[in-house]
Amino acid sequence: MSTGKIIGYIIAAILIFFGVLFIWAAFSPEGKVGWICVGVISVGIGLGIIALVKFREPKPAQQIVQKIDLSGDIQLETLKCQKCGGELQKDSITIKEGAVFISCPYCGSYYQMVEEPKW
Repeated sequence: MSTGKIIGYIIAAILIFFGVLFIWAAFSPEGKVGWICVGVISVGIGLGIIALVKFREPKPAQQIVQKIDLSGDIQLETLKCQKCGGELQKDSITIKEGAVFISCPYCGSYYQMVEEPKW
């Protein structure tokens, strides 16, 4: 828990404590009606601070991992560009919307890789 959150919770607790005291004191023989308003506002601000501290927590970044499971036997061979014949590296392969795409760093062509059935 960070220092800002701890300070926020302490300030909220103090405001809620004094707000409840003001509301309680308003019903004593020396109490005034205005103390109820001060107490309700103090409790409301305290609860608002708690809500801000609690719900403004940064959400952890979600990481999406996509794995390719090919259906047939794979032979390791170098990939060559269909247009210029340049050798493609593993950095040339990307996955977008579930499909495998290849981009050639030499000629700039960009196409989808299609896996042919093995039968």
